[in-house]
Amino acid sequence: MKQRIAIIISAIFLVSCNKGKSKLNQENITNSKTENSCKCFDGIGSSKNDEPILTYTFENNKSVSVCGFVDKEMQEQGIIISEFNIFDCETGKSFAEYGALKICKIVENKNELKILELRYLPIGKDWNWELIEIGEQTIKPIENQLKTSELKPKIQNFAIDKKQADEFLNSLKPNEGFNSDWELIIGKLEALSTIGNEKAWNILKDLENFTGQKFDGALAETWKESVESVKWIRKI
Repeated sequence: MKQRIAIIISAIFLVSCNKGKSKLNQENITNSKTENSCKCFDGIGSSKNDEPILTYTFENNKSVSVCGFVDKEMQEQGIIISEFNIFDCETGKSFAEYGALKICKIVENKNELKILELRYLPIGKDWNWELIEIGEQTIKPIENQLKTSELKPKIQNFAIDKKQADEFLNSLKPNEGFNSDWELIIGKLEALSTIGNEKAWNILKDLENFTGQKFDGALAETWKESVESVKWIRKI
């Protein structure tokens, strides 16, 4: 009798274990399929079936893949990325797209993926270049869909010493063109204009006439981008 009871208990135990094992394996397979199916698509900075830099799943079970170029030298600061797309894992729809001239940081929050647009400006000591936040965009679930917010200005607070600013602005002379430091000069003007220095802004927005020089190539592109950045941040 005791042997019969022992056999029955053993049989029940084996069946229970097998059921638990089957369920666990099935869950692993399902998760593996979901993860493996979340690839990149054709877009800026990626091709179809590339491995994403990041896959993020929201509470409504919608998933997105972040595909582009990561700055590995800045990985201690998080995911710093440029020339990228954020795709719907299921449909390939692009929720956000940034070109090669944009630098962003991807931040994973609870049930939210945040895109922080960054920009290098010479705002540090002795006009050292620093990477600061200038804009923010989010992807969030709304019911069974995902919605991307409009990219809005969100400038990181910074200040530039007044004496340092005045010395720089007073050193600029009309109709003298540019020396080899044109990128730094434009950067200083942009930084000062961003925080509301009107003298700097008046020079920056009319820089070709101020210098008496017609811009082209990288100089023209840098200048135009600086002007547009100030206009966007200050809404002017």
